[in-house]
Amino acid sequence: MAEFSHPEIGKIKGIRDGKVLSFRGLKYASLEHGFSDPMPLLNKAHGVVDARTHGPTAISPPMGCDMELGLIQKSLPHDSFKMSDTECLNLNLCIPAEQPSTPIPVFVFFHGGGFMIGSNAWPQYDLARIVALGEEINQPVIGIQINYRLGVHGFLYSEAMGKAGIKPNRGLLDQRAALTWITENIAGFGGDPNKITVCGESAGGVSAMLHLQSNEPLYTQLVAMGGNSLVLNPIPLEVAEATYNTVLSTLKIDPASSSEAQLCSILKLSPESWLQAIGPNVPMLPVVVGEIVRHFPTYAQWHQTEDEANLPGRAWCRRIMIGDCQFDGSILAYALMGKKAGISTSFRNSFLSSLNGNQNLVQAICTAYNITDQISDDEALSNILKFVTDLRFYASALTISQGWPGSAYVYHFNEPNPWDGPWKGESTHILDVAFLFQNFNQHLEPRQRESARKFATDFITFVAGEEPYAAYDSQEGGAQVYGPPCENGPRFILGKDPENYLRRKHVWDIATEADLDTLSRAFDKFIAS
Repeated sequence: MAEFSHPEIGKIKGIRDGKVLSFRGLKYASLEHGFSDPMPLLNKAHGVVDARTHGPTAISPPMGCDMELGLIQKSLPHDSFKMSDTECLNLNLCIPAEQPSTPIPVFVFFHGGGFMIGSNAWPQYDLARIVALGEEINQPVIGIQINYRLGVHGFLYSEAMGKAGIKPNRGLLDQRAALTWITENIAGFGGDPNKITVCGESAGGVSAMLHLQSNEPLYTQLVAMGGNSLVLNPIPLEVAEATYNTVLSTLKIDPASSSEAQLCSILKLSPESWLQAIGPNVPMLPVVVGEIVRHFPTYAQWHQTEDEANLPGRAWCRRIMIGDCQFDGSILAYALMGKKAGISTSFRNSFLSSLNGNQNLVQAICTAYNITDQISDDEALSNILKFVTDLRFYASALTISQGWPGSAYVYHFNEPNPWDGPWKGESTHILDVAFLFQNFNQHLEPRQRESARKFATDFITFVAGEEPYAAYDSQEGGAQVYGPPCENGPRFILGKDPENYLRRKHVWDIATEADLDTLSRAFDKFIAS
C-alpha cells in the first residue's frame, strides 16, 4: 500500500509495485440513473480515497472478459467483476512511483468490445507494465484506463428518449467527461495536461476518432489500433429507432405508453433481465444525431483535406499513430458464423444486389479472394474475412494516413498468434493490444517478447511527442512492421507495395472499379442481411 497526496482530491491510497503506483476505481463523474448525463465531481474529498480495488464495470455480459481472452487464446487470472449502472464511471491510473521533476506525457486507453463489452478492470488492459517500461527506458509516462457506458445504457436511443430529455451516445459523453476530469486533475499526479494521447483499440479506436468531429480540442495525439471511424460505422436514427422498438418488444414494454413511462420500465428491470433478453445481433452503436456524431464517416472525406467543418479534429489533434493486424477481420467470424452454410452464394448474391447487378465487379471480388462454390464453407468464410480485413482495416488505416494533414505514423502488426486455438499462427484482432501492454510477456518466446517490447517502446516514444519511426509519406508510403517479414526484429519499411508488408493489393485494384465507400456499404448490407 502507498499513500499519495493530490492537491485537489486529497490523500489517495494506492498500490505500489516496483517503480509504479496504481490507483484504481477513481470516479471521474457521477450518474443519477443509467441514462443520465455524466455529472462532474467536486473532487473535494473528505478523509482518504481508497483506490486499491477496481471500481464497478459498466453493465455488460458477465463473461465478456473470458470471451476476449478466448479470442487472444491465452487466459490471465482475474477476479470477478462487479457491475453497476450508476457507479461505473471510474478510471484506473498508473504513474511512476518517483515523481518526476517536470510534468510528463499521459495516455488514456479506450477499450474495445463492440460497444457491448469491456472494462478497465480486465487484466489484459493493465497498464502497470508499460508504465514501468517507460521508466526503464527513461521516457516516463502516465497510463489511464477508463470505463464508459455500454449497450443499452450507453447507446440505446430514439426520438422518444430525446423527448424525455435523454441524450444520444451517452458512452461517448462519458469518454468526454473522463477526458475533462483528466485534463483538470492530471497535473496533481505529475502529468502534463497539454500532452494527452488517446489510444483506442477496436471500438475504442472507433469512438476515439468519432471525437474528431468535436470543435473543442479533447486530446493532443491519437493512437488507433485495429479500429477507426471507417471500421465500424455509426447507425442512422431510423436504425436506432428500430433497435429501440425491438428492445420495447423484447422486454414487453407498451410502446403506446409515454416516453417517460417507457424509460422508467427499462430502468426498473434488472441488468440480468435485459442482458438475457437482448442478444448480440441488436445493434447498440453510436448513432448519427446530436452534438457528438454529426455525420457518417466516409473514405472520401479523408481525401477532402479542406473539409475541416466535418472533421475539426484534424486541426487540433497534432499527430496520429494508426495500424492494423494482418488478420483483423477475424473478429467478424462470430458475426458471420450463422451465415456459414452456403456463404459463397449468399455473399455473391448480396453484393450483386448492392452493386446494381454489376457482375464483372462482383466476379472480380470473388476471383481475387477465391470466394467460390467450389470450396468449403469454412474456407469461403476465411476468404471473406480476408476481404473485410483489407477493406475495413488495412485500406482504412492507409486512407486516414493519406488524408491526415500532420504527421501520421503507420504500423502493420504481423506477429503470429503463438497459442493453441483456431487462430494459432494468425495475426488476429486484439493481438496487438496483448503485445503492447506487456501483460502476456511471460507466455511469449524470446523473439516475440522482444517484438512486444519494441512495439511498446515505439508507442511510448510517440506518446512522449517524439518520432518512433518515419512518418507516412504520401508519395513514398512507409510503415513500421512487427513480425514477418522482419525476421531480425521490427523495422521500418519504405514503399507503397502492399506485398512488402505482407498485405494484399486486391482491394486497391477493385477500388478502381468501385470506390471504397460503395464496397463498405455493400459489406454492411451483407452482414446485416
